[in-house]
Amino acid sequence: MRLRWWRATVVTAVAVLALVYLAGLARLGEAEAEQAHAVPVLAADPGTELAAMRTAAPVAGDDPAAALAAALADPATAAALVAAVPTADSGELGAALAALHEAGGGLDPVAVHDFFTGLGEERTAWLAVLYPSVVGEMPGAPFAAREAANRLVLEAATAASAAYDSPERPWTDDAARPPREELQRLIGSGREFLYLDPYDNAGEGSWIEVVGDLEAAANVAVLVPGGSAVLSSENFDLYHQRAESFVDAADGELAVVVWAAASWPSGWVEESWASWSQVAAQTLASFTFDLRNQLGDGVALTLAGHSYGGAVIGYAETFDLEADRVLHIASAGMGNDVYGPGDYTEPCRARYSITAPGDPISYVQGMPYVPLLGHGADPDDFPGVRNLATGSLSDAPDAVDDYGVSLHDLGIAGKPVEGVHSHSEIFYPESDAWDNILKVLVGQEPDLAAGQPEANPDCP
Repeated sequence: MRLRWWRATVVTAVAVLALVYLAGLARLGEAEAEQAHAVPVLAADPGTELAAMRTAAPVAGDDPAAALAAALADPATAAALVAAVPTADSGELGAALAALHEAGGGLDPVAVHDFFTGLGEERTAWLAVLYPSVVGEMPGAPFAAREAANRLVLEAATAASAAYDSPERPWTDDAARPPREELQRLIGSGREFLYLDPYDNAGEGSWIEVVGDLEAAANVAVLVPGGSAVLSSENFDLYHQRAESFVDAADGELAVVVWAAASWPSGWVEESWASWSQVAAQTLASFTFDLRNQLGDGVALTLAGHSYGGAVIGYAETFDLEADRVLHIASAGMGNDVYGPGDYTEPCRARYSITAPGDPISYVQGMPYVPLLGHGADPDDFPGVRNLATGSLSDAPDAVDDYGVSLHDLGIAGKPVEGVHSHSEIFYPESDAWDNILKVLVGQEPDLAAGQPEANPDCP
């Protein structure tokens, strides 16, 4: 009997691992199957067609800002606008929008931005109101239009979460259902999203959020979170707070984009599989070109990844991307099947890594190559990487942790950043580690750790 039990357990475990592995292959295959589509070119002026779209839509106001405000004040109107999708038989502009929407991520974001630039700022603003679900998730669409569109997406999704779905339940006609809490508290918060899908990740959501002023900042960082980066997780607010701590300290010199616009793993088992990071990395690499195109060459871009996010930015570097420097923060690795600078498209890009002594992530860094398992080389040993010192937590009287809790009350003020909790302590404001991360993000010279990897002999 005991032998049969063990045999059944082993067979079950092997079957589960095989299914997860095949799921990873399927996920990666889906990403590789995406092909770039041509961006439509309008032959005629779209003014008349756009006017007809406005007339047919349930909006009020003579300008897009007024129409947006009116729609945000009426959840039913917001829901109707979010549900609207352009069709190929509605005219040249409608057909072009339908083609862009259908292509999804398989588009050159620079070409898409040129399309909207050709329409002009006011017409683009109107399309963000008339078709928010299309504009709000479209790579290459102007950031201001995407932010406006996603305010409507948020309003509609919050209202929808409080409604009872079919089948009809007459006894619920007068009943109240609480809306999704993580969406409700965003209403009126002023938080800005370049992408917001409340239904991705099996209904737990995904997002791209801007913290700070993208137009004014001389430095912009893209921060890719660790595992469980979904709207319903505490990581949604946690990474906003972490980004905000750096932005506030930089006094207008820095904006941070928290990027979690993909399917995201949760837990050590899922996070160990490379397919999640490989698929996310392709989308992230494309986003960097969108960011560079809309911000211009004068802005310094940093690509930063924490924990599992390090695996994403690492694998993203195997594609063409735009980044002046890359920062691995307690990173899972340099990317699946990446074991040297030559595996990157830009071997000599400036790279930094920071991992505290005793951080549990060290147990998975630098795992030997297994197809679709693990995340490549150890960032702290990678040739050419500059390792940052982690130092100690702040001992200032007002020093706090990620959640605003006093470090003195916790009994950890001034202690070295090390051990099991260092995976998060590395972000505690005003710590030596936090200060070194900030220095990299704003282009200053950080304090380096005592031990450094060998230099990359192929780089100056």
